[in-house]
Amino acid sequence: MIERTIAIGALELDGGQILPAVEQRVAIDGDPSCGRIVLALHALTGDHRAAAWWPGIVGEGALFDPREYCIVGINMLGSCYGSTRVHERITIADIVRAQRRALELIGIDRVEIAIGGSMGGMQALQWAHDAPERIGHAIAIGAPDRTGTVAIALNAIQRDALALDPVAGLGLARKMAMLSYKSEALLTRRHGRRPDRNGRRCFDIEGFLDLQAARIVERIDAATYATLTHAMDSFDLHDASWPERTPPLTFVGISSDTLFPARDIREAAERIACSGIDARYIEFRSEHGHDAFLAEDAALAQLLSQTPAILRERAFR
Repeated sequence: MIERTIAIGALELDGGQILPAVEQRVAIDGDPSCGRIVLALHALTGDHRAAAWWPGIVGEGALFDPREYCIVGINMLGSCYGSTRVHERITIADIVRAQRRALELIGIDRVEIAIGGSMGGMQALQWAHDAPERIGHAIAIGAPDRTGTVAIALNAIQRDALALDPVAGLGLARKMAMLSYKSEALLTRRHGRRPDRNGRRCFDIEGFLDLQAARIVERIDAATYATLTHAMDSFDLHDASWPERTPPLTFVGISSDTLFPARDIREAAERIACSGIDARYIEFRSEHGHDAFLAEDAALAQLLSQTPAILRERAFR
């Protein structure tokens, strides 16, 4: 894998501000000359190194093997893993605009598949809407065509926690988020009302949440978390006019997802299909909740391997 920092110059944001000198941190795994380029788009706390956080989807022996595909990952604008940090409000469209510029500068004019889960799925859909001529197929997992009311409310409460304390508040925000990422059935089966497995005077579920809080403060900071949750809240293609050349869209709902319920994702796919766009829905059966696209990535890869986009790609190998 090769990592590069790409200077893309000034970037005008949807809000009217201009960022004078933007950099994008990019990872390239595989040979770009192969012609089978996959853009792997990360979620809220991820980064550009897709093979590290999505091994069932990207990597040797995975759905997208760098011996057969070229997988490109780009750290989101506003994140803390190498791309330019921002203080302004940004949108998913701003993030995608920066990504398009970065790919142009490294000589990639088109990707066959843009794929992501959660916030990554939002980016895949934004790519298909804003630059349809540059995408062969967009796959959005656990992502509807707009961020819903409850998800916006949860993000707002998490940012309230950040405002109280940038470290302790970030841990608290992560605890709140985890309760929307995991299903009640999974948490009950794993933790129930059992005492903490490490012997502390608390329930096991409390210990689990404390562990998640400790991990997040080592990986990300409050400013990044606030910037990217605001960007997630901005996402809204619900009433958008999709271009005639829109590439095929695959929406993947997660059966136990409470953050972005499968019914909302199915409804988005059906509504877009009714407008004449090639949009289809498949459901990923899992008890992991929203996190299933990460927690059960091997099973997800098996499901995706039967989608038309992947089958077509394999037919041309």
